[in-house]
Amino acid sequence: MSIKKRKAEHIEICLNEKVDSDHNYWNDVRLVHNALPEINKNEINTRIDFLGKQLEYPIFIGAMSGGYEKGKILNDNCAKVASELKIGFCIGSQRAALENPELIESYSIVKQYDIPFVVANIGGVQLIQQDDKSPLTLDQIEKIINMIGADAVAIHLNLAHETVQPEGDQNAKGILKAITQVAQRFPVIVKEAGSGISKEVAFLLKDAGVKAIEVSGLSGTSWTAVEYYRAKAQKNKNKERLGKLFWNWGIPSPISVLECKATNLPVIGSGGIRNGLDVAKAIALGADSVSIAKSLLKNALKSSEDVKKQIEIIGEELKVAMFLTGCKNIEELQKTRYVLTRKLKSWN
Repeated sequence: MSIKKRKAEHIEICLNEKVDSDHNYWNDVRLVHNALPEINKNEINTRIDFLGKQLEYPIFIGAMSGGYEKGKILNDNCAKVASELKIGFCIGSQRAALENPELIESYSIVKQYDIPFVVANIGGVQLIQQDDKSPLTLDQIEKIINMIGADAVAIHLNLAHETVQPEGDQNAKGILKAITQVAQRFPVIVKEAGSGISKEVAFLLKDAGVKAIEVSGLSGTSWTAVEYYRAKAQKNKNKERLGKLFWNWGIPSPISVLECKATNLPVIGSGGIRNGLDVAKAIALGADSVSIAKSLLKNALKSSEDVKKQIEIIGEELKVAMFLTGCKNIEELQKTRYVLTRKLKSWN
C-alpha cells in the first residue's frame, strides 16, 4: 500500500473512530488554587523562549499529516495560524515526500509563512536499514529541513505503532547511534508517538546530543488503536488482535513530562492535550511548552479561522489557569503546586 493511501486512512480513522487511550491522565493532575493571586489577569505573560526563538504562547501545533491531497490544506491552515499567533509548528512525517517528489508541495506550503519555530519530521526507523529499505542519509535529512525551512528536525519514535501496522518496520537496532549522527549535524528534537519517553531513554537522548524532547505519552491518540481499525478492515486478525491488546500501551503523558524534565533539556508536553488547563498542568509538571494535534485536526481541515479560534480559546483557558494559581508568567507556572490523583499516584 502506498504511503499516500495509508496517510489518508489514518486521518479518516482519527476523525471518525474512537482512537484515544481509555483513560485521560491529565484529569489526574490537579493544580492548587490560589485564593489570593495578587496579580492582574490582563498582565499575564504567556511568552516563552524555545531554543532561542520567542513564542507568544507555549504551544506548538503538532504533527498531523502531509503527503496526500488534504495534507496540503491542513498544513496551509496550520502554518497560517502559527504565523499569525507566533507559535510553533511541527509538520507531519516527510518520508512520503522523499519517496514521491510530487508530494513535496503538501509540506513546503509552510514556507510561505513567517513561523517563529518550524520543525521537520522523520521516523527513527527510517534512519536504519529495514529489510530492503536503505537508511536515510544526512543529505536527505538536510533536504527535509530545507523543504520547509525548519529550525530543527523531529525524529519520531513510534515502535508500538510500527509493530501493529501491517506495513510497519520491525528493526530498532541502531536508532540511537543514527540519532547521534544526525544530532551532530542538525538541531534534533526526539518525539514519541503516543507511548511516552522514560527517564532512562531521556538521558540516553541527552547524551546523544538531542536539543529537546517531546513526550507524546499515553493519554491522547493511540496509534495502535488506529492500526487496529486498519487491520480490521483488511481482515488481518493477528494485527487486529495486537492493536486491541496494546491499545493502552505506554507511559502516561504527565509522568513522561516528570521523567524527562530530570535531564534539564527543554520538554514539550504532548499526548492528549485538549485545552488550556491541560497546557497549564503540563507546564506545572515541568514542560517548557506543549504540542497539540488531534484536538485541532477537524479545525485544520476546515479553515485557518477555525484553527485560530480554537487556539485562542486554549490560550485564554491557559491564562485563567495561571490567574487562579497566581502565576504571572510561564516561569512561575513551572513552579506552581500540583497534586497527582487516582491512576497517576501509582506511577509516582
